[in-house]
Amino acid sequence: MDFKTMLQLPVLDTNEVLAIVQEIADIERKEERPRMPKVAISTHSDTASGFFVNYDAEKKVVLLCDIYDRDAQFQYIEVRSISSISLSNINKHTYLLSDGNIPFTPDADDIPTVLQLKKDIKNLELETKDALEKEMSIVYVHDGTPEDLDKFYASKVVPLLKETLSKIATDHLAKAAFTEAFSTINFCLGSENSLKRDKEVVTITIDTSKGLKSFFKAKQLQDQIEKFL
Repeated sequence: MDFKTMLQLPVLDTNEVLAIVQEIADIERKEERPRMPKVAISTHSDTASGFFVNYDAEKKVVLLCDIYDRDAQFQYIEVRSISSISLSNINKHTYLLSDGNIPFTPDADDIPTVLQLKKDIKNLELETKDALEKEMSIVYVHDGTPEDLDKFYASKVVPLLKETLSKIATDHLAKAAFTEAFSTINFCLGSENSLKRDKEVVTITIDTSKGLKSFFKAKQLQDQIEKFL
């Protein structure tokens, strides 16, 4: 992020910051090599720092951890006592702090080729067949050749579908209803999260207006799919 872009960041209160850092942590913990946010917290009487692990909004507690010589250290901090929060190690997620004002630009290494995307979707079809015990066609619907950003978002839809379908597969009644209702899952990118059914085809539109922040969560997507069952 350059200095001019940084100047577009809005002022957030600590509760908003914690919610965003939780979102970043949830994204990173799914990666093969997660880069968790580094956080320094000042309280009314002390300071604490470490890698952000979790924030429980109901308990009003933040969990930080660190490891020194394979010795794990944990810090549980009450949100009520926080006076300031400093963040680092979140460069690729800084756009989340802008709530859509700063466009998201993925790292070049994170952008799949069209061939890789097709392979990932094919693997998902095979995994879905094993889980649901039925062949399911999964199609990324797009016009022309997808742009790099679209390929990146599409690559993130694949694990979202995998998680959602896995949840459905573990529920005997939902699994039976789903496999009876559908044979094809289409997905596309758009400006709102929505589902549409046409006979045995369900088309899922994923909202990318605020990047990954506006994506369906797996539970939300599962709930929307089950409304058709």
